[in-house]
Amino acid sequence: MKKRMPLFSLSALALALPLSLQAAEAPAAPAEGYQLEQVLIFSRHGIRAPLVGYGDILAESTPHTWPVWKTEGGLLTPKGGEVEVLFGKYLRTWLAQTEILPANGCPTEGSVFVYANSLPRTIDTAKSFVSGAFPDCSLTVNHQEKIGTMDPTFNPIVTAEVTETFKQKAIDSINSHAGEGGIEGLNKRLEPNYNVLQQVMDYGQSKVCTEKKTCSMAAQPNEVIIEQNKEPGIKGPLRVGTGASDGFMLQYYEGYPLNEVAWGKITDAKQWQQLEEIKNLYHETLFGSSAIAQNAAAPLLRFISAALNGTPDESNKLAEQAHKAKVAVMVGHDSNIASLLAAMKTAPYELPQQYEKTPISGKIVFQRWHDKKADKDLMKIEYVYQSTDQIRNATPLTADAPPMRVTLEIDGCKTDANGFCPMDDFKTAIASDLKGGE
Repeated sequence: MKKRMPLFSLSALALALPLSLQAAEAPAAPAEGYQLEQVLIFSRHGIRAPLVGYGDILAESTPHTWPVWKTEGGLLTPKGGEVEVLFGKYLRTWLAQTEILPANGCPTEGSVFVYANSLPRTIDTAKSFVSGAFPDCSLTVNHQEKIGTMDPTFNPIVTAEVTETFKQKAIDSINSHAGEGGIEGLNKRLEPNYNVLQQVMDYGQSKVCTEKKTCSMAAQPNEVIIEQNKEPGIKGPLRVGTGASDGFMLQYYEGYPLNEVAWGKITDAKQWQQLEEIKNLYHETLFGSSAIAQNAAAPLLRFISAALNGTPDESNKLAEQAHKAKVAVMVGHDSNIASLLAAMKTAPYELPQQYEKTPISGKIVFQRWHDKKADKDLMKIEYVYQSTDQIRNATPLTADAPPMRVTLEIDGCKTDANGFCPMDDFKTAIASDLKGGE
């Protein structure tokens, strides 16, 4: 099997080039001879308040005071709901253009299936999407009855028994994927990024530096944490940097005045790129290795395979509803998307006009098309997402101001010039990925 390069490779050029040179145009009416027959949309939740405030370590890493959000930690903000409504409206228009759903009115029973992880922010994101796409329609947002706990389908945990052999294999895989010097080598290569973060946070004046005498993030070790039935994690500067950069990005999305975002200390695109690269590489480091990704993403990939390919998923009774629907919408987390794309061995991709590699409200859109002339089914996978400024400005999405759209290619399912790969190849590739996660 050919080796994939890391998924998350940021490029200053990609952020600077005009959109027309990189991302495809907005989804339009289907080409003659092709009929869209099924769509599965996997979405990250919308803008949320920081998960757990900012925690002691982040509070101690800067002399500045982190802002207090009006929304409780981890919950979808009103702005997040607004942005998701706009996305729902736009995608309903696209679904109508492709003739898979009517342009107006409510969908017929069973033709649309909606399923969210059982946390408030994912459920509320799904409801906002439905409100935008299908206003005044009584569509059910399916989720576990017990809200506030992770649904196993959306829970990217290590389910394998974490023996010393498995743990060492996983760590070796992570180190190999991280490149020269493993995770510590990655930490050294991130020194310029950490330096930008330290400057933004005035790290030299923080308690961590003045009292604990830990004044260089790049000099601190990272530790990979792998435990059975828990999400893999990393302790150290990579995690601290991820928390800080995530907080800054959320402030920007939420619409904080620029002189308040990161205390007014992020002034250009290069700084944003360097800060967000820390977070992007955190997810890449954890889920980019096959040993972790295929195991952690197995429940989600199994459900998606059941929905698109009709393969059995005895662990989730909702899979049959998703398979029968013309349009299935799922709402989860960035860790779901990171592990899912890694498990499918997705080719490296870039998202123009975005700093995040798994952006807020971004959607992986699986599309099963039928080629009437050749009488065969095709698969197309796209990342449909909003630019950083579309999110910040809550820009209405239209044909003149569409979301971004990038075609993805997975291992074993080579795409043609139009982004299609044979459906049979897709089924075989996913079956192979699922076997690797057992």
